[in-house]
Amino acid sequence: MLHLPSMLTYGFFSFILAFFNKALFEIANFRNSLFVIFCQLTFIIISFQILACIRLITIPTMNKNELYTLFIPAIFFCLSTVLSLQALMKLNVAIYVVIKRCTPALTLILSVIILKKQKLNMKVGLCVLMMTIGAIITSIGDVSYHFQSYLIGSLSVIFHAIYLLTIQRFSEQKNSNDVLYINSLLSLPMIFLLMITLSDELSAIQSYKGYRTIHFWLYFILSTIGGGLLNGATFWCTIKNSALTTSVVGVLKSILQIFFGMFAFDRLAINSKTIIGIVLSLIGGTMFSYFEYTNKKTKSVMTTSDPIPEQRLNSTIETKETRLDTEKFVFST
Repeated sequence: MLHLPSMLTYGFFSFILAFFNKALFEIANFRNSLFVIFCQLTFIIISFQILACIRLITIPTMNKNELYTLFIPAIFFCLSTVLSLQALMKLNVAIYVVIKRCTPALTLILSVIILKKQKLNMKVGLCVLMMTIGAIITSIGDVSYHFQSYLIGSLSVIFHAIYLLTIQRFSEQKNSNDVLYINSLLSLPMIFLLMITLSDELSAIQSYKGYRTIHFWLYFILSTIGGGLLNGATFWCTIKNSALTTSVVGVLKSILQIFFGMFAFDRLAINSKTIIGIVLSLIGGTMFSYFEYTNKKTKSVMTTSDPIPEQRLNSTIETKETRLDTEKFVFST
């Protein structure tokens, strides 16, 4: 039985966070993305400490080897998150979501090439091709097309996919909750260093004139808290249902984001090319999720002849899938 409250909670926060961030950038005109990420990470770490104090969770421990090992995924996480917010700042929400929908498919392709864990079949290849062609057609139809913005969005997808693969490979003995905390702890100083060395955000924060407006504080608090609540909602949905359910809710969320994103903020110029491109991307993404579902279901059925090993195998598969899919939506915008 599906757990509806966790699904609705995850779907809501996953859907709305992109609009919170976009409102902070566009309406409040606060374009300091590194500072926003820094505050989101800080909120997550403080939340863990508070929950640990009231004994609802346990703060994970790590040794030097684990610290060095998880440092690599944290680098790709920072690159992915920074570029994602930069892309969201420059692109229409609908265009941004179309580009980000390529992440699961790219992750699968890279897992075939790098990890060599499975073979890429014709159906999945067709889905990837449809999403890619859809994104290209959409960009051609975008009258406000800016190469740098699309490049940043594409790089964010690539780094996000690499992050997912590295976090899956380097965190075999950690659950999603532990990985989230450790990843936030490692990423926080890196984001801080980027903020003070490679950008002028400190001076921009000091010179910002909107601190006395309700718009700034409303969207800033919603963006900061929303990022942390999204992670908690993702974990809750995955635990109460499954990693697959979380992924399917993510696909449905993307459809709504694209529809509302076309009319929000910088309204997307709707023409035949953008419609065809978006529809192709949605069909490709939906088919990809369906094929992944049937593939996992087939693997599950094949193990029914041996109940005890099956239970152990499914437990291992579910643990790894849960970790990977939960991390997929961290700071998903």
